[in-house]
Amino acid sequence: MVQRLILTIRRGASEKNPKNVLLCDGELLQESAISDLGGNTRIFKKFLPPDLAMPHRSRKRAIPFLRSHWLFGGVAGALMLAGAFAPKADADVIVYFNFEGNTFTSVPAPGPGGLYPLLQNQTILNSPTNPFPPGGLTLAAGVGTILNELVPDVPTTNTALNLRGNTSGTSTMDCFRFGVNTTGYAQASLSFALQSIGNGTQFTQMEVQYSTNGGSTFTVTPEGLVSINQDGLYHIYTFNISGAANTPNALIEVCLTGSTTNNAANHTYLDNLQINAVVPEPATVAGGVLGVIGLCWHQRRRLLRSLLPRLSCTKASRWRRT
Repeated sequence: MVQRLILTIRRGASEKNPKNVLLCDGELLQESAISDLGGNTRIFKKFLPPDLAMPHRSRKRAIPFLRSHWLFGGVAGALMLAGAFAPKADADVIVYFNFEGNTFTSVPAPGPGGLYPLLQNQTILNSPTNPFPPGGLTLAAGVGTILNELVPDVPTTNTALNLRGNTSGTSTMDCFRFGVNTTGYAQASLSFALQSIGNGTQFTQMEVQYSTNGGSTFTVTPEGLVSINQDGLYHIYTFNISGAANTPNALIEVCLTGSTTNNAANHTYLDNLQINAVVPEPATVAGGVLGVIGLCWHQRRRLLRSLLPRLSCTKASRWRRT
């Protein structure tokens, strides 16, 4: 009965694809023998190791997807190469305040040395909701720094923003703000150099927050409330404002707190504020996709050979059961 069945399948399959018949014989023979021997064989297969449970002279077949392991390896390699050789996205400087010229206005394009054509014209203003007290937001010459300065910027007086607290004796949140257009950018960061000098009643903490709805609501950056170094030296602080990315009229607020007096000895100097933004780089993704397409096209014949026999065997098995 088994032999007649195999001959019948061979005649039907050979008319379509003779190569597939040889690949399917072992599988069909195994299935037919198991069905003819009845339930005992099924019972023994549950307890015997796979090598003993298989019919004599049969050949174990590898799991189908292992036959295409070269394809998966090639795809991974193509993606790795695309990521390694594709150009990386560079940050653009879109806002820069060096406070030179005794002004609260940012440095316009093309910036120092003509190297920054994307600089925007923005102006620092006192916050309408959490303002600095009178005299708490001013400019001071000769107290700036070269930290966080754009190359090749050469300030003439090293002017810096001079921030001072209130006179009420209690700590409040004092903020200044400015706008920025982040349209087309996926990530953005704010950085500046800050120095704290005083008798212990100056600002001790700060945070940066942004708004994407014209100032109706503000969101604090992931850094939250940051402690201000009190060693009397300038330090660079960086904040992630990517939440305000791709927004035409974003608002940024820099807020300081912890100051309880506006003593003449208390000063918090802020200099060289800049915003860097990153345009999403499609080259890596596009390169990886093109690499995969090219690899699959080059290996299409081998891929078809690895899949067609298995498909043919499956059809033959279904035909035999019916």
